[in-house]
Amino acid sequence: MQIVGIDTGGTFTDTVILTGDGRIGVGKALTTHGRLMEGVIASLAVASRSLGKSLREILEVTDILSHGTTVGLNALLTNAGAKVGLLVTSGFEATLPMARSNKVHGLPDEDSINALKWRKPDLLVPRRRIIGVRERIDVDGNIIVPLDEEQARQSIRQLVARGAEAIGIALMWSPVNGSHERRLAELVAEEAPGLHVTLSSELAPRIGEYERTATVAMNAYVAPLVGDYLTSLDEALRDEGFSGLFLIVTMGGGARRASSLHDAPIHLLQSGPVGGIMAARQIGARLGHADVLATDVGGTSFDVGLVVGGALPTASRPRIDRHSLAVPVIDLASIGTGGGSIAYADPELGVLRVGPQSAGSMPGPACYGRGGTQPTVTDAAVVLGHLDHLGGALILDRDAARSALAPLAGKLGLEIEEAAEGILRVANAQMADLVRRASVQRGHDPRNFVLYAYGGAAPQHVGRYAAEIGVKAIVIPRLAPEFSAWGAASSDMRTSYEIELPARPLQDFRDGEIDAFGRLEQRARGEFEGLAEASLAGAVEIRRKIGLKFSRQLHRIDIEVPSSRLGRAEIAAAEAAFRSRYEQIVGRGSAHAKSTIELAAVVVEARMPIVMPDSAPTGMRGALRPSRQRRAWFGGREQETPVFLWAELGVGVVISGPAFIESDQTTAVIYPGQTVTTDVDGNLTMTVPAVHKRSPSPSIGEFA
Repeated sequence: MQIVGIDTGGTFTDTVILTGDGRIGVGKALTTHGRLMEGVIASLAVASRSLGKSLREILEVTDILSHGTTVGLNALLTNAGAKVGLLVTSGFEATLPMARSNKVHGLPDEDSINALKWRKPDLLVPRRRIIGVRERIDVDGNIIVPLDEEQARQSIRQLVARGAEAIGIALMWSPVNGSHERRLAELVAEEAPGLHVTLSSELAPRIGEYERTATVAMNAYVAPLVGDYLTSLDEALRDEGFSGLFLIVTMGGGARRASSLHDAPIHLLQSGPVGGIMAARQIGARLGHADVLATDVGGTSFDVGLVVGGALPTASRPRIDRHSLAVPVIDLASIGTGGGSIAYADPELGVLRVGPQSAGSMPGPACYGRGGTQPTVTDAAVVLGHLDHLGGALILDRDAARSALAPLAGKLGLEIEEAAEGILRVANAQMADLVRRASVQRGHDPRNFVLYAYGGAAPQHVGRYAAEIGVKAIVIPRLAPEFSAWGAASSDMRTSYEIELPARPLQDFRDGEIDAFGRLEQRARGEFEGLAEASLAGAVEIRRKIGLKFSRQLHRIDIEVPSSRLGRAEIAAAEAAFRSRYEQIVGRGSAHAKSTIELAAVVVEARMPIVMPDSAPTGMRGALRPSRQRRAWFGGREQETPVFLWAELGVGVVISGPAFIESDQTTAVIYPGQTVTTDVDGNLTMTVPAVHKRSPSPSIGEFA
């Protein structure tokens, strides 16, 4: 068994190859925006060479290739999606434009308190391409007004005439009865063959027409571009000799066949960051860490996710770029702070700011030598001597970094090194604040968690952004720069299907068979057809859940049940589990004993574990001598600092800061007063002095 994982980030595309004999090959290439496939192939080629093989030699024996991609998210954020036409129930044409009446829905905190910035989300579908069709189905699934097919045909032709390149269909109560949506899809195929069609009853069968309609519009918006990308990449890989299983990481967790996502690309919008948090869960399980703060510092963004009790929490109200979603999403928080984030002086206040604008991969930071001139976080690290190479072959230009920082330092009245230190302090303060918000505001105490730092830039920064959080320990994984790619390679195949129903008392289902379970299970098993027989995976594991809520409440809690038939004992157990979980979330005593519990959803989750190759020994040789010295700035002065090679450190080695630990892909910065210890897998565990009083934030201190 040989498995390849690829992650396309905002700046770099990373590849991890897990060979059948346990070796690991890694590769990194600049992401080629607008031509993402080129960066994927280049990264694959670098990883292949790290194993002494050609790209074709690797792909010809690869059984599974699993990919985390941001192609759909990029299309959404850059307004590069398709022109969408939307068919809705007549009378509900304003559902999407009205959105939520609250104009601060999804706004950043700093904008939500400024009335001048209150606004609704940008429309993915203009009003002229939203048309109502005559039909109506009631809450019980009964057809009240039959579909007017002639008017529907006219509406479809009208959308095509107005430039629609994809069609979304979101009718009232389609989660209960999707027959009208399916018939409309047939009419679109007749009137406009080849146009992509998204049905809300198949993509997001949930109660709540706004979230469902927004999800349909978003899926239709990105579907043509994502479909073309997946098809082109698949063909390019096949041309290079790949004949295995092509998987895509989903933002709901796990991986699915790429072919199953052509019509539902909404599931892969945030697939890259999810690969990293899935990897954190796996490494955490191996190291005995059930509660993990997963922090990912890339070139463009900083992402934080939680592993709680070995599980990945899903977002209760997921949004992307202020657009609401009605599909499962692993709960992640992100800000635009990464290695490529641009530093500047605020034009109004004259203080130092960092991000969210990024230099990306082209031109990238000034130190890359690719034409960039604006100062970035990476340039600051290079000026201070904390970094001098990246990705093995990319030698960083310290003089170019100094030249980029010089104008900013002049505006701030600082020396260049002082400005560089200020940039790092501001960036790391922003990261630390996000970690606090992602944990404390979700009801978790960071002191009970182990913090994992990964992504190409995390080993450089974690010694600072984790210092004041008070976590139990800090772990820098051996494959930190390619962690999301490794997460993609090591992900099980998973899928989830659900139907939201008009809420009814749970007791009404006693001694009854819930038919929806059978339909959902059949769809879930269909995605794994033929894989177990090919010896790629284990047996399919099915979990059945029911979504429960108290009467007149909006939000549900999913509780696992043993089968589709609910007897007296099963209902009693489900009610007890629901009340217990409810009080964990809301507070002790909040689950009133006499409150009616209602069933609002049926969920089927299917998992097929992938057979992973056994890992070979790390080959770490046990040397403790530094390979060289490098002059770097710490504590306001420049000093000779030892540089250790990560691959040469033995098990149990302890290194005290200041020091650097380098691999071909990243540099771990150990600050004065900090220590790191190596383990048998090559991971680094960092210890930092306890901080009892939080120091002033640079955002209001001397650098801002």
